[in-house]
Amino acid sequence: MTRTRVYFISDVHLGLTGEVRESRAQEDSLIGFLRSIQDSALVLYIVGDLFDFWFEYRTVVPSWGARVLFELHNLRESGVRLVYLPGNHDIWLGPYLEKEVGFELLGGPVTVTHQGIKIFLAHGDEFRSDWKFRLSRSILKSVLCIGLFRLLHPDIGAWLARRTSHISEQRARAHTERNRRILLRGAREQIGKGADVVICGHYHYLLQEQVGKGQLIVLGDWVSQDTYAVLENGAIALMEWEAP
Repeated sequence: MTRTRVYFISDVHLGLTGEVRESRAQEDSLIGFLRSIQDSALVLYIVGDLFDFWFEYRTVVPSWGARVLFELHNLRESGVRLVYLPGNHDIWLGPYLEKEVGFELLGGPVTVTHQGIKIFLAHGDEFRSDWKFRLSRSILKSVLCIGLFRLLHPDIGAWLARRTSHISEQRARAHTERNRRILLRGAREQIGKGADVVICGHYHYLLQEQVGKGQLIVLGDWVSQDTYAVLENGAIALMEWEAP
């Protein structure tokens, strides 16, 4: 089979506890999906928050999600490009994922072209314009913050991340009308700059809407929905994965 399809997923949150289902069931579902696209995928874009928390110490990486990483590595070895944009939970992506798994790591939003369609990709939290968000993001990305976090024992760092994760998830699911206005404003801006489609995650619900001459697509998640987008023959569709 010729590789022509481009796939997009976001918000898997590997390592998240106390949610809709057990981590094993969540991983099994995603692994089934990854195996199903091996022969047809040209590129798989992960649009942030593959992990609920990720931080690479000099000699230590988080233990959760290993089975998924093995499957992603196999996907890369089969010839599929793996492109990974950071989210707000995995802002600290590092060289382990690039060298050992085979990801192409991007620092943030990017515009790509496939099948003649210009696509603006972002995790989605970047559409917020308030100063508190921008200040917190700049602090988290600072060399000082990363250096200080690295001084923590990995178990303590993971515990701190999990203490804040549940709060973050609640905020992502709340105020959907407000979030929709944020998304539409961001989509209009990028479509005005020439994008045909704007794709993002972060908000944990599905949306495919015409915005002017373009489209806005919000990918849902793999916490409870198992949804993805696929570009084929110049058309993008939102889909739900169901294991055979």
